[in-house]
Amino acid sequence: MTLHISDIQKNALIEIFNIGVGQAANSLSQIVGEVITPSVPTIAILHSDDQADAISTITRKPRICAVSQDFTGGFDARAFLIFPEGKTREIVRRMLGESVSADELSKMEQEALCEIGNIILNSCSSALSDILHISFHSSIPAYHLGFADEILFAHSANNDDLLILCHIDFSIPSARSDGYLVFLLSPPSFNMLTRQVEQFLLGID
Repeated sequence: MTLHISDIQKNALIEIFNIGVGQAANSLSQIVGEVITPSVPTIAILHSDDQADAISTITRKPRICAVSQDFTGGFDARAFLIFPEGKTREIVRRMLGESVSADELSKMEQEALCEIGNIILNSCSSALSDILHISFHSSIPAYHLGFADEILFAHSANNDDLLILCHIDFSIPSARSDGYLVFLLSPPSFNMLTRQVEQFLLGID
């Protein structure tokens, strides 16, 4: 099966993710009480042999913190919001408030991160849905902490799955952290996505 995405299609995806991340940033800004300014996303398409090493390289740590959701509909994907291990505590503290004790923060961190992941991942899927005219159903967000390959590919039955890696810098006045959106798609789902993007570019509903 031929798997290809043109530069024009990739730029269209970047713009769609940029809209989704912008919507998520507005929602998160209201929660933390500070303006969150995300960078324009960058996108890389990775095949199976490069995926785990690429995640470890960009996060600069062997272990990651992630929130995952499964999306089914126009095409199927497993989506992850990823942060390097140890880089989420300040974001969660801003979300929960300064009055939260260290013990309470530790207990509530997973739940808070799942909420952050739910906001960001669903904002991106909503942008894809609205712009490409496709519908999705999403699973309940799940929290993960561990090695990148164990988290990303634990439930993957297909070694040919492609990974769309989207890098975003979340800039908060009191905290700064790089986040990564990862979408795992089977070859048929990836081709379905590129066809939908091409129809969007051609103005076909």
